This record gives sequence, C-alpha cells and structure tokens, in this order.
Amino acid sequence: MIPVQKVPITDQVVDKIKTSIIEGAFEESKKLPSEQSLCESLNVSRSTLREAFRVLQTKGFVELKPGRGAFVCESIPKDTVDVRDWFRVNAPRLNDFIEVRQAIETLAIKIAAKLHTEAEYAHLEAINHEFIAAVEAEDVPAMAHLDEAFHEAIVNMSHNSLLININNLVSKEFKKYRSISFGVRKNAQNALEPHRQILASLHSRDPKQAMQSIENHLTMARDDMESVISN
Repeated sequence: MIPVQKVPITDQVVDKIKTSIIEGAFEESKKLPSEQSLCESLNVSRSTLREAFRVLQTKGFVELKPGRGAFVCESIPKDTVDVRDWFRVNAPRLNDFIEVRQAIETLAIKIAAKLHTEAEYAHLEAINHEFIAAVEAEDVPAMAHLDEAFHEAIVNMSHNSLLININNLVSKEFKKYRSISFGVRKNAQNALEPHRQILASLHSRDPKQAMQSIENHLTMARDDMESVISN
C-alpha cells in the first residue's frame, strides 16, 4: 500500500491562490489583497505566503513588483486551465449574465440602429476587421479584448448613458469568460458570422433585424458554453 503523503503548506497556498486566479476571483493585471489579509484568510505565516508568491511567479500567475506588492499576471498560462471544468463551475453565473447582456444589448442595438453615425459604424467595422485577424492568428488575448470592444462600441452607439454605465459593470464579469471561451477555436470562429450579421443590420438601420442579430449571437454564446460542458 502506498503511504499517504502530506502536502507541504506552501503547495496548498499555491493551489488555493492559483485556483482563485483561474476562477476569476482575482482579476488579471490587478493587485492581489495585502499580505496581511491573505495570511489571515489562509491562516499562514508571511514567510509561507511569500514563498508561495515566488512559486506562482515562476509558474506565470503572479508578478511581484518591488514596493507595490503582488499582481495577477495579465495573461495566465492557457494550459493550466481546464476549460470544461471552468465552465461547469461558472455556468450558472454566466447564464445569469448572458440574460442581462441580452436585455442590455438588445435595447442598445435597437436604439443604435437609428442613432449611430457613419463614424461610429466605421469604428465598429474596424474593430471587427481586427477581430477577424486575431481569430486567424489564434491570438486569444487579442480576440477577448476586441470582442469586448465590439460589444462596448454597440452599446456606446445608443448614446444612452444609463445603458452604457450598466454595460460597463456587466462586461467586467465577462473578461475571464471571453479569454477562456476563445481558447476553444470553434467558439472563436462561431463569433465571425454573428458579427457580420450585426454589422449588416446596423448598416441597413433595421432595428428589428439588429435586435434579432444580437439575440442570435448571445444565444450562440450560451450554446458554445453548454457544448464545452457536455463534451
């Protein structure tokens, strides 16, 4: 019989912080809580926490900035994230946010179809061109950033300050989702045609068609999530 092995306390701390980063509890490029706060919540000494930070820095999860503290790296290693498990854990919360996004973006694009300027449309089209290039290059961070910019631009085209403010709050919750979702090549490719349909509906200034195009796009996003979970 193989004896039970004790896991070193530093390794336990590394795993807890790494899991929190992967699940989005600590945002990319943001500063981690203070050493005192983490020591208290994890019930460990500062020396143990600092050793864990050094390990996490080596693994590419944390950046230690002298005099400023520990920060989550801007882009965590993709091969450490089990996409299926991440979606299974976060699916209920993501479903809620997709519903909210549908409400916000459907109303926003209905207004935008009538009010957007030629310059705003050209800006949206330029973002989409860059998104297509990022998909072809399989540049996941760029895809995530550009997809966020694409949807943000649509809401901004409504010129409704309340919708814009609400959307800014909701979009923060989707940053991790986009990065992990676009790591699945099929999901990235599935966004291309909906983006084209959205642009076409805005170009024709057809509110009904625009609303349908955004609903189809967000429904596909939910289907992609469920497909990852079930495979």
